[in-house]
Amino acid sequence: MIKEIKFTDNALKQIGNLLSKKDKGSFFRIAIKGGGCSGFQYDFSFDNKQEDDDLRHENIIIDKNLYAKNPHFGMDIYAEDFKTKGCVLLENNGIGLKGVPIRCAYYELTLSIKGDSKRHINQHDYDISAHTLQLVVPGDIHSFEYSGTTLEYVLLFEEEFLEKNLEELIFFHKQHPQYTKLDNDQFKRVKELYEQFNLEYKTKKSDYIKFSRSILTQLLYLLKREKLSKSNKEIIQTRSQQITNQFLSLIEQNFQFKKSIQEYADILEITPKYLSEIIKNSLGESALYLIHKRIIKELQYFLCYSNMTIKQIASCMNFKNSSELGRFFKRYEGITPNMYRINNQVIHSLP
Repeated sequence: MIKEIKFTDNALKQIGNLLSKKDKGSFFRIAIKGGGCSGFQYDFSFDNKQEDDDLRHENIIIDKNLYAKNPHFGMDIYAEDFKTKGCVLLENNGIGLKGVPIRCAYYELTLSIKGDSKRHINQHDYDISAHTLQLVVPGDIHSFEYSGTTLEYVLLFEEEFLEKNLEELIFFHKQHPQYTKLDNDQFKRVKELYEQFNLEYKTKKSDYIKFSRSILTQLLYLLKREKLSKSNKEIIQTRSQQITNQFLSLIEQNFQFKKSIQEYADILEITPKYLSEIIKNSLGESALYLIHKRIIKELQYFLCYSNMTIKQIASCMNFKNSSELGRFFKRYEGITPNMYRINNQVIHSLP
């Protein structure tokens, strides 16, 4: 539940200017289109009709979904104390949305119920369809694109929320970040576990947190089992696959400081030409593009979620100056860093 909405004087002035160009009696409506761990996606429109359950502030209408209590599935992310409980369950609806990159400080276990989407995690791109299960770990930068109407169950949790002695299980998932496509029987079972988790938190009967932890453990072991069953044929990797995986891992560890193919080839003790050929054949993209793509994601994150100046970001990311960063960013994004920040900066903070 959003407990308080504040409008700055400048915002009210801008809204007034926009409404002055509309028909008399029009309102400015604020609503939520969808959202998830990266926050809500807002929709701003003009309307001349007020619903009975809308809130109204002068000539501004606030859609009921912004302040509705007790969603039918999942937890009220604002009413529930995430930091105290260590977990939150959400129902995520997306309709043609594109999220900005975000780095979570917690785990995100997502079950796709319906619809198709693209999920970008660090330098990996995944095409997600219904009946898939995926875990994102703390520190990963990820974003999403929804091509149509989608529905997901999203379970966010901190490592402290887990049952004890699961270090080996968590390490396995960190080493195997790929998503898993579930068959119909497994999907039904996993969906029922999410619904049971939801029920525990809705009813809050005795020992509901212990029951919830147990359900989460089952989900993580089921995901591990599915990953293993689908990867048994890939246990023996070719030399090319090993180099590709090592290269992607090295990018994640070094992208702030190493920006050339030569530097990564030196670590792998192969020639830049050989590395480029392997990556192109394995992934269909150039090695340099993958390095730069990871840098771009980090820059997008800083621009969306920090108050750092462009100069400060350039220094943090080891560019010579803000001009060099600006040229690099515009080459890939087509706009300047400042314009990207204006279009995408996220105001709210995560729970």
